Formats: sequence, structure tokens, C-alpha cells
Amino acid sequence: MAAKNEEATNVMAFDALYTTNQIQKLKVLLPYIEPSMQKHMAVYIKYMELQYTLNYVHRHPFQISGCSISSDEKPDLRSLCRQLCLYSSPEEIRQLEQLQNMLQTMETMQEMSQTMSALQEIFPDLSAAPPFGSDSVSSTEGDTGSAQTGQFSMMDMLMNMLTPEQKTMYEMFGQQGADQKD
Repeated sequence: MAAKNEEATNVMAFDALYTTNQIQKLKVLLPYIEPSMQKHMAVYIKYMELQYTLNYVHRHPFQISGCSISSDEKPDLRSLCRQLCLYSSPEEIRQLEQLQNMLQTMETMQEMSQTMSALQEIFPDLSAAPPFGSDSVSSTEGDTGSAQTGQFSMMDMLMNMLTPEQKTMYEMFGQQGADQKD
């Protein structure tokens, strides 16, 4: 629940930056105005906010503090998806959740790739193992207990840690990488 409050606070901070106390008072008074006049007052309030915003950005042409990430900082796309869900329709939320799942899968694949690289540094012969999904494990002259078979088992073990969706994603990325090398 704290995350939702923090995310809503970002929106409130933005709104507070581009309005005045006078405009906020009009918003508070809006429900007390005669219903036939409320629509006109709502348009007037939005017009005043637009006018104030245009004047503000003209007077302050520099970057708004806290409203952008630094060029060195990697954006947290999953957090962004969670924040957008607060203001999204059920269909948009479903799409954002799918995007979050895809991002999680990509992070898992990147972690697996880093793990495999580290393992290859420790066990240089690991790179000789056939790729995942290969139907044959080359073994020399009936040497079923070869180091290569053991290394392939390590890859199998890592692949078994993935969900079926993650395995599909891994295979898809693996195929794209092979296509790009050709």
C-alpha cells in the first residue's frame, strides 16, 4: 500500500507544481456551486491551470527537479508499469501486466546468461556443450560419462528452473541471436 501512496504522491506533486492555492480553492468550492454552473467552473479552473502552467514553464525553462531520470540511471520499467496501472482501464492493466511479465522474463534470461558466462569462466569446456534443445549430445566412442555430458546436464538443470513461458522466450531470443550471426 505504501508504494501506491508514493506513486500517487508523484502525481500530486506534479499537480501542486502547476497550480496555485487560488486554483486549489476553486476546486474545493466546485461541489458547492450551483450544478448548472459546475461545468463552466470546471472549464475555467482548467483554463487557469493551463495559463499558469504556460507562464511557469516560460519563467522556468530549465529541467524540473525530480521529473526526469539521469542519463546514467536505468529506468525501472516494471515500476513504471505499476504506476501506470493506477490510472488504467482493466484491459490496459492486463496489457501492462503482460509487459511486466515479459520484462521479468528478460531479466531472468539476462541473469541466466551472466550465470552461464561465469560458469564458462570457471569451466572453460562448458562452451563446447551443445545448445539447449539440441537432439544429440556428441560423445566420443561411447564415453557416456564424459565431461561434456555433465556440462550439458548443468544447462538442462538451469533450463528446468524456467517456467514454460520463460523457456519459450529463451528459445525465441536464442533463435534471433543465431539468425543475426548468419
